[in-house]
Amino acid sequence: MKVELRHIHKHFGAVHANDDVSLLVRPGKVHGLLGENGAGKSTLAKILTGFITHDSGEILIEGKPIKIETPADATRAGIGMLHQDPLDVPALTVLDNLMAGASAWSRAGFLDARQAAATFARISKTLGFRIDPRERVAT
Repeated sequence: MKVELRHIHKHFGAVHANDDVSLLVRPGKVHGLLGENGAGKSTLAKILTGFITHDSGEILIEGKPIKIETPADATRAGIGMLHQDPLDVPALTVLDNLMAGASAWSRAGFLDARQAAATFARISKTLGFRIDPRERVAT
């Protein structure tokens, strides 16, 4: 999937965290954001994943402008983020942790464990993971 950020600006008070940042992420390529602490890398990633909103600029997916204002917007667009400091719960299973952050809801408003397990199996196969979803994260 081609993802493009154009002329992104983000202020936090007097701090201009992202000053006219543009980035093109091409499908099938590995990309890295490098820079010193405070350079705006995390801010840019949080803008792309909907954790914070940008002040100006645009985000395009496959050349089409898209509004990403929440993590759910990003997820619907196929964008996610593996955080540097994972927010996992070691006492729970891998699948329970996935469900805690997932949008696998049943019509009744409860988490659907079968759907979450199927999603986990699909992701594991795609990425080549061999993780038992019933295993506790602590192990």
